[in-house]
Amino acid sequence: MDKPLYPCSSIGTLDVLSKTLGVHPKKLKSIASKVNDSYSKYELPAHPTTGKVREVFEPKHELKKIQKRINSRIFEHIIFPEYLQGGIKATPEIARDYIANATIHGRSKTLINLDVRNFYPNIKENVVSDIFKYFFKFSDEVVEILTKITTYNGSLPQGGCTSSYLANLVFYNDEYRLFSSLKGRGLRYTRLLDDITISSPQLIDKELSVQLIKDVAALLRKRNLNLKSNKTKITNRSEIHKDFEVTGLCVRAAKPRTRKKDRMYVRQLVFNCEKMAVESKSSEEFHKLWNKTSGLIAKLDRLKKSHAKDYRKRLSVILPIYDQYQENKIIKRSKRALKVPITSHSQWGTIQQYNNLIYQLGILGRTKKGLAKNLRKSLKLHYSSVPTINKFWEQ
Repeated sequence: MDKPLYPCSSIGTLDVLSKTLGVHPKKLKSIASKVNDSYSKYELPAHPTTGKVREVFEPKHELKKIQKRINSRIFEHIIFPEYLQGGIKATPEIARDYIANATIHGRSKTLINLDVRNFYPNIKENVVSDIFKYFFKFSDEVVEILTKITTYNGSLPQGGCTSSYLANLVFYNDEYRLFSSLKGRGLRYTRLLDDITISSPQLIDKELSVQLIKDVAALLRKRNLNLKSNKTKITNRSEIHKDFEVTGLCVRAAKPRTRKKDRMYVRQLVFNCEKMAVESKSSEEFHKLWNKTSGLIAKLDRLKKSHAKDYRKRLSVILPIYDQYQENKIIKRSKRALKVPITSHSQWGTIQQYNNLIYQLGILGRTKKGLAKNLRKSLKLHYSSVPTINKFWEQ
């Protein structure tokens, strides 16, 4: 299947939409009318190489809950083709992430890397409206409400729960044609949101490479989008001095690999953890460094790197712990949490606090096993009605 498919019935009225999402029509209209006041803006840390700071918009509680339901009750029913690799749930048949994306291009001889300029901000509400109207075939009143709920100040918000699904549907009626054309010529195509990759198992000349880039640019122009020219790269396998990468992973071999400098960086972090652990395994700085290092080791493990097991073993003997001051704080927080009435257990703040306490008790159990076990048992009994985070957003 080369084209996204929505196999469910069309939603024809606001009443049907409200039943689908479990939200009263008046509330849907109310949230849609004030959607531009329903986001919190924050900035991600500056990019390590470009220094660029990226703005992200986090939907507030009520809007977030509705967007989560749109995902689970509408978007997650879509059958997506394999060439779409980002922001979509994996299935038993198709893995979807930056590693799976790179794997598709393994053992390439020519690689074309492309990047869409300001992707999310340039996906305007008229494009989102077209997706709901012509892809999903929803009625005009449903299209209007859903477009308002999923856009912010006239564009697709980066950070919105529904944004990655809509970003994968922007070219729903054209991208499959490009993919089929490339596939017919023995070429491979994937898109991980705004990162587009074309590769060939055979060397292709510059003239064809330039034409392929023009074909992608033409696809983007249909939605008033453009390529970021300084991110456009054509690389041949024989150019050993150049990076031969897809989404940060080398694809010269059949299986993607991390860069040598990235592997050396993880090794240095493991060493730094061991050095810091000698002084204190309870400091906030050590906890942060350990968690960061652990996450990077997990990536190496996914890539089947032999060093990952050794690094994991070294981290396992220097697990972060809490000192007496932190232990006392957790005991006090646990006692306060046991006084929270059951009527408040379904509130988001309470659920977050409970899950955070359970996590902290896991760390406390490394040094005070009995104490942590008893506190955890009391909390789980008191909070037996608390839903999981996923179930909370589904209620």
